[in-house]
Amino acid sequence: MRFNPPPNWPPVPPGWVPPPNWQPDPTWPPPPPGWQLWVPDHAPVGRNKTPLIIGGITVAIVALVAVVLTVVLVSRSDSGGGSGPSTTATAASDEDQIEDQVDAFEKAWNDEDFAAMESIVCEELQDDPEFTEEEFLASRQESGRLNLTVLEMDVTGDTAVVSIEQQGESANDFDFAREGDEWKWCEL
Repeated sequence: MRFNPPPNWPPVPPGWVPPPNWQPDPTWPPPPPGWQLWVPDHAPVGRNKTPLIIGGITVAIVALVAVVLTVVLVSRSDSGGGSGPSTTATAASDEDQIEDQVDAFEKAWNDEDFAAMESIVCEELQDDPEFTEEEFLASRQESGRLNLTVLEMDVTGDTAVVSIEQQGESANDFDFAREGDEWKWCEL
């Protein structure tokens, strides 16, 4: 058997063997968990490689997480997180959002859901004194159900004009505006 000092202790001279009843200096740190102070003579001399392996794996995992986060953040900023449309992909995204608002408008109207309608329209309409639940329900009863189809739209920055057809009747143009990061219906 030979003496195998831990890596966190001061180095010992080559070939040094502790005398009988030798005790390590109490100011030295404890050996790493599972460290053997005495090893068979045929055991390789050197450090326990387990902490190095665990450290290497940890570094690899941290690097992988950093790469994934970078890819996610870059892809989000490339997909329309800017101040206005600058690419075809952003314009398509705006069109999809406006189409979704038209669908939500149709659903809120047909379900006679004023709260849902309020969340769809822009602040200017919400502040209009004639935009009340009573007026909404009266108009809904008078006009009946909607079946809306978007025919075309012209998106310019934070505004859009959308041509919408109601059950095959002549199309009408409606204004939309981006408020924050959402498109809102701005004309009834």
